[in-house]
Amino acid sequence: GYCLTTALETMKIYSAVDGLTEEALVTKLRTCRFHHLFLHTSLRNNSSGTCRWGEFGEGGLLWGECRGRHFEWFDGHPVTELLLEVKELYGLDDEVEFRNVTVYSENRPHPLHLGTATQIGAIPTEGIPCLLKVLLPSNCTGLPVAYIRDLLLNPPAYEVASTIQATCRLMSQVTCSIPGFTCVSSAKIVKLLELREANHLEFCRIKNMLDEVLHMYRSAELKEILKSLMDPTWVATGLKIDFETLINECEWASSRICEMISVDGESDQTVSSSSVIPREFFEDLESSWKGRVKRVHIEEEYAEVEQAAQALSVAVTEDFIPIISRIRATTAPLGGPKGEILYVLIDEICRGTETAKGTCIAGSIIETLDNIGCLGIVSTHLHGVFDLPLNTKKTVYKAMGSEQVNGQTKPTWKLVDGICRESLAFETAKREGVPEKLIQRAEDLYVSAYPKSGSMEKNVDHHSLFDEAYVADGETMVETSSHDIVSKSTVEEMQKNIEDVISSLSQRKLRELYKQESIAELMLVHCLTIGAREQPPPSIVGASCVYVMMRQDKKLYVGVTDNLDGRIRAHRSKEGLQNASFLYFKVPGKSIACQLETFLINQLPTKGF
Repeated sequence: GYCLTTALETMKIYSAVDGLTEEALVTKLRTCRFHHLFLHTSLRNNSSGTCRWGEFGEGGLLWGECRGRHFEWFDGHPVTELLLEVKELYGLDDEVEFRNVTVYSENRPHPLHLGTATQIGAIPTEGIPCLLKVLLPSNCTGLPVAYIRDLLLNPPAYEVASTIQATCRLMSQVTCSIPGFTCVSSAKIVKLLELREANHLEFCRIKNMLDEVLHMYRSAELKEILKSLMDPTWVATGLKIDFETLINECEWASSRICEMISVDGESDQTVSSSSVIPREFFEDLESSWKGRVKRVHIEEEYAEVEQAAQALSVAVTEDFIPIISRIRATTAPLGGPKGEILYVLIDEICRGTETAKGTCIAGSIIETLDNIGCLGIVSTHLHGVFDLPLNTKKTVYKAMGSEQVNGQTKPTWKLVDGICRESLAFETAKREGVPEKLIQRAEDLYVSAYPKSGSMEKNVDHHSLFDEAYVADGETMVETSSHDIVSKSTVEEMQKNIEDVISSLSQRKLRELYKQESIAELMLVHCLTIGAREQPPPSIVGASCVYVMMRQDKKLYVGVTDNLDGRIRAHRSKEGLQNASFLYFKVPGKSIACQLETFLINQLPTKGF
């Protein structure tokens, strides 16, 4: 018969089932979830040259099943070569060992034939009721359903099957309360723990599972059930341990988790407070993390938060409270104290006059306010003011940040360093219902009338996230309308420029994290490109990575993911992004990836993107 070998990269285990009929093998392929399928060359031809694809050669059942899937051929020793392929796919070292968890049993029944599995509804088939929906309650989903289906499709040995039946009978007779039986994928837990990425929620789930085992052990009615589950668990996982070892390890792990995190509502930490700052402000900032890791393990971080809260309280008291007092003074009854002007807010300065002279008047006002040391904000669409030879010392330029939401540019309402010489006029017009034809004509007029607008001059050092033009390699790149053609060399130069900036910024941040001992070793950032209609390589599956999407409108989208292939498909499913290109690089863990994402989002605007 056929042999099916399954390797689980996360758990570093493999198992084999042999003696399978062709139908049983197809059944397993249809019910197993796997990322990659490898077929041994012995399936193609044997030493006599006869095909082994089934009774009807290449038209056989197995051939038809595999032909509809992506697969690769391999030769050599079936297990050894398969594990080498897995290590290469996932970038594992040759020294990594996979544990054999195959459960050998001479008395184990053969798996169900495809026809049988289909007719009883064990495999979802149109027109045939699902057997599992009849057997199990409607709220039973996920891992329990998968386990029961596997028992039906791959019956265990008679002794184990009898034990499972006896366990069910015992469970139906208990009168005491039973645990909630937390169900979490073992592969997910192992991955999170190996990467040191398990958060408070995951550790609580792990502790729940451990405590549920201990609950059963300490209950006279449930203890026998727990013992009877040892062999079925061994068959399902390939892990064979004695009963006392299981209990001892559960007790040790549960106590260790209790030493680290707060559970069951206990907390040794309180939210910061101040007489001049609303309590809701601190609750929004601190309630998401305080009361999770016990304070004894984060004394230094806790002290930093307290110092920051105190500094904020002092700043509000010294800087903000006087403003309130002055405002109240200006509105005092006749004869009361009068306020003084220290803060100025000017919106759309000199907008109501001729542009050139209005720009110069605005520049003069800004100079005057700077010279007298007045604090304030001046907002303007008169971009020519940035080119005036103003004599200012303390004036700084800020712009509105933006982000991509469902393929559209939206403001973040946060200030970023730099100059904004563009607006979202066309986008706003579309949003307000202005006809598309009218907007298209306006865009054409804009391109023809302002081929070298102020936002594209070479002496500009900073651009806001709203900018539509970029400076790369000393040349000015102008955003074209939809019917213009951008040369391939220009696009490649821009991609190379983006790649260099991202590599430099990310390497700098990783160096800081290494000095802070946030990461064990300093890694080199190596950006890889995924062009239009390309997909990421299989080796990235399951790895944490930072990626940058290069949109056709020359804007960038920065994100992190553990499923790059799925994320790229999601982006490209949106209108206008079908041919988007990506840059990405792998990092050691999701938390490091998130820090790099935030850093890049903050720093890229200062580099002209």
